[in-house]
Formats: sequence, structure tokens, C-alpha cells
Amino acid sequence: MLVIVLILAALAIGQFTDLQRLATAILASTAILAAVVGFAAQHTIANVVAGVMLAVSQPFRIGDRIRFEEAEGRVLDITLSYTYVDPGDGTAVVIPNQLLAEGIVHNLSTADTQG
Repeated sequence: MLVIVLILAALAIGQFTDLQRLATAILASTAILAAVVGFAAQHTIANVVAGVMLAVSQPFRIGDRIRFEEAEGRVLDITLSYTYVDPGDGTAVVIPNQLLAEGIVHNLSTADTQG
């Protein structure tokens, strides 16, 4: 929201020839800020996009038994960023959705996920 306000302010200021240098500086600063925020949030954004992909394709559902790399267990919850797996020992394994979308997930459940 702040970036949009800054861009609009820079465009408005740019209409005045005396303030055109200030408008150029604001636009350049906004571009640098957007690049820094983009790089900082790269993994978070990738996890959210992967979470949406998992929600659409549904390679596994809550209650399914899955195996991913060294983690195996029943899926407890699937959020936009992480998937929670119960290995059966009272703990929970938290797997970033980006890794699940990029890796190989073995769904060990049959069509009946109630078992």
C-alpha cells in the first residue's frame, strides 16, 4: 500500500517541472525498496504459491499417510505455507509447501483416508 502511495505521489509531483528531480528520486527509491522486499520475501511467497498449488491439485489430503524424504506420517493440517505431518510419536513435522511442491511425495493412503 505504501509503495502505491509513493508511486502516485511521485507521479503527481512529477507534473511540476521544478519538482521533477524529487519525483524521479522517489520513483527510484520505490523501485529499490520493491526489489529488497521481493528478495527478502522470496521464500515466503514461494511457500504461499506452492500452498495454492497443493490446494488445487490435492496430491494428498488431511488424514492421508505420506512419505516425504525422511518424514513419514499422517497429514494433520495443510496451510498456505506449511504442511504438518504426525509421524505417530506425539510430535509434528512441519514441511514448507515449497519443498513438497518441488519434491517427490509418496501418498501411502488408499482411496479410504479414514483408516
